[in-house]
Amino acid sequence: MKTRFLAPLILFIQPELFYWLGFSFFSTIFLMTGQAEESNRLFIGTYTSENGSQGIYTCQCDPITGTLSEPVLAAKCEQPSFLAIHPSRPLLYAVAEHHSKAALYAFTYRKSTGELTLLNEKEIPAQSSCHLCICRLPDSDAGAESAPKPESVVVANYTSGNIISFPILTGGKIGDIATNYAHTGSGPNSARQKAPHPHAVYFDAENKTISVPDLGIDRVMYYDIDMKTAKLTPKKEHPYLILPSGGGPRHLAVSKDKRFTYVNNELSSTVCVFETKIKAIVQEISTLPEGAVVPNNSTAEIELAPSGRFLYVSNRGDDSIAVFAVEPQNGQLSRIQNISSGGKHPRFFTLDPSGSFLLSCNMETNNIDVFAVHPENGMLTPTPSRINIARPVCIVFAP
Repeated sequence: MKTRFLAPLILFIQPELFYWLGFSFFSTIFLMTGQAEESNRLFIGTYTSENGSQGIYTCQCDPITGTLSEPVLAAKCEQPSFLAIHPSRPLLYAVAEHHSKAALYAFTYRKSTGELTLLNEKEIPAQSSCHLCICRLPDSDAGAESAPKPESVVVANYTSGNIISFPILTGGKIGDIATNYAHTGSGPNSARQKAPHPHAVYFDAENKTISVPDLGIDRVMYYDIDMKTAKLTPKKEHPYLILPSGGGPRHLAVSKDKRFTYVNNELSSTVCVFETKIKAIVQEISTLPEGAVVPNNSTAEIELAPSGRFLYVSNRGDDSIAVFAVEPQNGQLSRIQNISSGGKHPRFFTLDPSGSFLLSCNMETNNIDVFAVHPENGMLTPTPSRINIARPVCIVFAP
């Protein structure tokens, strides 16, 4: 019997005390009967300091209760702010977010212990590398099993305003730079949009396309990628999405059927919904509670539930997670919850592989809190699970 079938029953137990007694009871039953699922290994990127974090950390997440084990140092390195993990090989990549000197790390890892071993490191000719993605074709499209699968890493660099691509070599090491492409332009916010600021990169394997939200120019830029060479070229048709002026696009999420793109705007605390094919905006909605005025609030992360029925966005300032229901026919959103993130400055969050739990990285209070996700309505409930870790800014789960 799959444990996820018990989640709806458990989530209806109220009040909260009985909710967690229910989790504990069923967890014990599964452990006694030998049917408990294996814990999920995860890695945590951080901002490092002399008396704080020392690099990338690892811990495990219980798939039934969401309980996190105590984090341990997996690899000592400087400012590994954002991580990307390979979907089928024991490889992890991290950017070092230095303002003046950036780097890209390649690691292999042991899933049993989380220990990371450095393969190589490449200097990035950029400032404030803040996001990266792994580009690879689905196994069915990548050629014969015996042939090497072409793969690459693309990095977004906030302060210097450029995106850079690197090939991944056969053993997982990073090759030499294939493309260094600089954005141009500015936006109306004189404090934040004097220049381009690429804030994230996403790979669409079906269309071999890279999407780049740029906070400084209020656009999502699109690039074709040559999988054999890792070279990027701006798309000739529909090369960008135009966002509302001064909104400051930060991250994005795309529906499974690719009909709709959801972009969170850091500066305006909104989410824009686009019809992907025609690049037309169909909705802009606030991430804040109805009528709330939160000076200097900014959004950070955005993620769709595996079902595609719910969308989550974090607010820094309001220090909340906004929960939206997704209308499947037109992709539009209705906000159904704002819940405290469990700390200050939720710079990042992610859902566990089953979509049953949401893990919130509260950077300024040095903690990661776990929330249970209601399987029917998508709303969040705090759990007792919390770990303390200095300046957490990213989480990835090992496949």
